[in-house]
Amino acid sequence: MFKVTVEVLTIIILAGAVSCGSTPAGPEEVAQSMFEAAQAHQFDKMKSFLSPDMQGEINEAALAGIELVSFSIDKIDYSTDSTSVEMEYTITTKNIRSGETEVENDDMDLELNANGEWIIVDL
Repeated sequence: MFKVTVEVLTIIILAGAVSCGSTPAGPEEVAQSMFEAAQAHQFDKMKSFLSPDMQGEINEAALAGIELVSFSIDKIDYSTDSTSVEMEYTITTKNIRSGETEVENDDMDLELNANGEWIIVDL
C-alpha cells in the first residue's frame, strides 16, 4: 500500500512540475490568441496581448459592431536579434449592421517585454 501511494504522489508531483514549466508563447501564438479573443468579443482578453499604449487605442464600441469572420497569419519576419517581429496577416470582417464584408491585409509588430513575453506593440 505504501509503495503505491508513493508512486501516485510522485506522478502527481511530476505532472505538476511539467505543467508549471511551460514555455512562453511565441509571437504567432500571441497573435492567434489575440485574434481568437477578438473573434469571441472578449475585449479584455484581447487587450491582454497588447502593449499598454495599444490598449488605450482600442475602441470597444466600434469593435462590438464588427464580426471577425476569419484571420490568417501570412508571414513572420524576426529582427536580427530576435527581440521583435513584423507579422503580416489577413482578416475578413463583417459589419454587423450592414452585413458588408471586408478583407484586409495588414501587419503588426510584436516585441519581447521585460518578462520575456511577446506583446503586440503596433496593430
